[in-house]
Amino acid sequence: MSVMKKPELLSPAGSMESLKAAVNSGCDAVYLGGKQFSARQYAGNFSLEELEEACDYCHLRGVKVYVTVNTVYKDEELKDFLAYIKHLYEMGVDALIMQDAGAAKLVKEHFPDFPLHASTQMTCNSLADVKYWESQGFDKIVLSRELSVEEIKHITENVDAEIETFVHGALCVCYSGQCIMSSILGGRSGNRGRCAQTCRLPYTLYRGYDNIEEGYLLSPKDVMTVNILPQLIEAGIASLKIEGRMKSPEYVAGVTGIYRKYIDKYFEDPEHYEVDPADVKALQQLFNRGGFTDGYYTSFAGRNMMSIERPKPWGLKVGIVDKYLPKHKKVTIRTREPLVPGDGLEVWTQTEPHVGTNVSKHSKAGEVITITMEGDINKNDVVYRTFGKALNDELKKTYEKDSRKLPIYGMLRAKEGEPLSLQLWDNGGNSVFASGAVVEPAGSSPMLPMKLREQVSKMGATPFVLEDLQTDIDKYIYVNVSEVNRVRREACEALEASILKKSKRKAKGDAVLEKTEKKPFLLRKKLTALVMNLGQLDAVLQAKGICRVYYECGADFEKNLEKIAEKCHKMGVTLYAALPRVAREWNAEKEQPMIDRLMESEIDGFLVRSAGQFDQVKNSGKKIVVDYNLNAMNRKAVEYWKEQGADNVCLSVEANLQEINQMGDKDCEMVVYGYLPLMKTQQCPIGNYAGGKDGHKYCTERNNEDLYFLRDRKGVKFPLMTDCERCVCTILNGKPLFTLKFYDEILESTTGLVRLDFTKEGPGRTERIAKAYGEMTADVERMSPATRNLLGEMSEKGNTKGHFFRGVE
Repeated sequence: MSVMKKPELLSPAGSMESLKAAVNSGCDAVYLGGKQFSARQYAGNFSLEELEEACDYCHLRGVKVYVTVNTVYKDEELKDFLAYIKHLYEMGVDALIMQDAGAAKLVKEHFPDFPLHASTQMTCNSLADVKYWESQGFDKIVLSRELSVEEIKHITENVDAEIETFVHGALCVCYSGQCIMSSILGGRSGNRGRCAQTCRLPYTLYRGYDNIEEGYLLSPKDVMTVNILPQLIEAGIASLKIEGRMKSPEYVAGVTGIYRKYIDKYFEDPEHYEVDPADVKALQQLFNRGGFTDGYYTSFAGRNMMSIERPKPWGLKVGIVDKYLPKHKKVTIRTREPLVPGDGLEVWTQTEPHVGTNVSKHSKAGEVITITMEGDINKNDVVYRTFGKALNDELKKTYEKDSRKLPIYGMLRAKEGEPLSLQLWDNGGNSVFASGAVVEPAGSSPMLPMKLREQVSKMGATPFVLEDLQTDIDKYIYVNVSEVNRVRREACEALEASILKKSKRKAKGDAVLEKTEKKPFLLRKKLTALVMNLGQLDAVLQAKGICRVYYECGADFEKNLEKIAEKCHKMGVTLYAALPRVAREWNAEKEQPMIDRLMESEIDGFLVRSAGQFDQVKNSGKKIVVDYNLNAMNRKAVEYWKEQGADNVCLSVEANLQEINQMGDKDCEMVVYGYLPLMKTQQCPIGNYAGGKDGHKYCTERNNEDLYFLRDRKGVKFPLMTDCERCVCTILNGKPLFTLKFYDEILESTTGLVRLDFTKEGPGRTERIAKAYGEMTADVERMSPATRNLLGEMSEKGNTKGHFFRGVE
């Protein structure tokens, strides 16, 4: 029986204070970002000089450093990106966390020995996804947060790459890498590290005209896994990751310290693993949104995982209002936790904003206290401590003074007539010597061996602790104390230099980005269409001008596959199967046979939405189109997928026309019409708030065809589209992307194909839109009266130009 390996504890660092807090609290590695090219652009982040300082600080204490370059990049940024990566390579960064396949291709070309970790932004949901990126040279894969313990265990047992998962902190409501909500609504792209967290705003769920539920319906509670750490460790997870690069150093210190405690505790005595309730309270005090859940490890989805009342930190519940005297502005609180001066309290009143104040006196748990407050306060209102002064002060010490030391070992030789010598070494293969003056015979005051050992062992402000010192010392000798100190100091400095030198690398040559040829602009475009059902299919075939149809895989498609293929081929239209945007291990018994049948069928190709799907069909002999949700944002990404065997690449819907013209060619496609999917979520609002979903798959509203939508605080509606086979929901933009008003500019672009995406449209509307696009694709100068009417209607009802002109930050 093999010995279980202790997993890495990976902590966030948004600042130097947070980094020191993480290191001194026991992490094995930190992840951090630079001022550029990082997925948390609103964190403090590090300059190049600060990054090197951070690397040196960590490496001298045996801690690894991973730098996040996990966004997608524009062509104009790749030159600077490559120069930046060279700096990281040479300063000794241990690995890069990446999302952009094109950027990863560049790194592999120029720095082939630079370890790469696949970011959670790569949406790795399945064994097939992990195997694919492993085959592409990624050493570690960060899985999507939505996977269960069982799915993770299945993956770890079948791959060599290390698996990393998030074990504490905030959860995105959308599958990471599949969200463009912030981007479409406000121009701030989550794929570019600038998410505005529109999911944390209030929404109302409607069924037709009926108000079903309102609140922060898309705001998940944070995940906390100390209670289930044994399950995660036994599932074979190699790296346990704490979320929080935008959190305080105190948060980083507290969470890291608690997880360090329980990882070690499990390995010391797995049979008696228990969690101290005081530690859970500390985690709640540091940050929570209405309590914690185990995340998706033990629950598929459900209302209980959502922080409906409030998306901001709640703090720790410390009491209940006993009475309030508004005339005197005095509130009496029956406490349940001890309080100290400086604690911040908040009374949750019936109406927001809640009322807050600071504590000025000590009190014990159970005491009744009276404080001065003003507001709409009532008996039995709950009181939370939003700031814990004592905990905060204790955690500050972790970054104000270094306590983490690297264990080293020594050999001291003090022989009469020979130079004093000290050898120091570590567990990493570094070894140094330092020597001093010749050891003299003792006079009246000999240097005792014990005194020599004591003096050499004083490591002081160095990053070392002397675990063991071997000695070879004559009894009656004299050595000047200052000489002993000098030799020790010289040896420590030499060991520091040796450790840091070993961590550095030297790049071979300059990292220069090769210039790409200017792509010719194309006036002739091929028109394609994505459809959901038979009604839409018949409509686009009637419209003429469509050369290719992508049909969404589902029960309708599988049941009518032969008929659908026959209809398309009779009209001279090729048929591609649009594979699911979310493919999971729990559904693999159905997904794989479906793909196998499709490979043997009469379809002409596949529209793939994940790397794993690409790998599954690349040898099928059929055409392959990589869809836009794989976030091809630059020419290198396009080249990457084409080199892998893709026939076409649908470009990111976050690119503007100028960026499209830089990366596009005749084999590239862009979406020019459709209600764009803003996010794909396992937390289906219909299931959570109308269908009674509470931890399990499927709900009472499964396959219900009623019209559901979300409405935001400005009155904007977002239609909901469910995939009840896979138990996921797509939140669509309320306004369709519509480009006919500037279609001449679309037709002058470098891409060879333009695509219409139909989702909620009926057959009649589908046919009108398809005909208009078919007509103007054939000749943009000739517009029929029907098309003119459609333009007028779309202007009245509202539409969006998408990112074609503004792009994203």
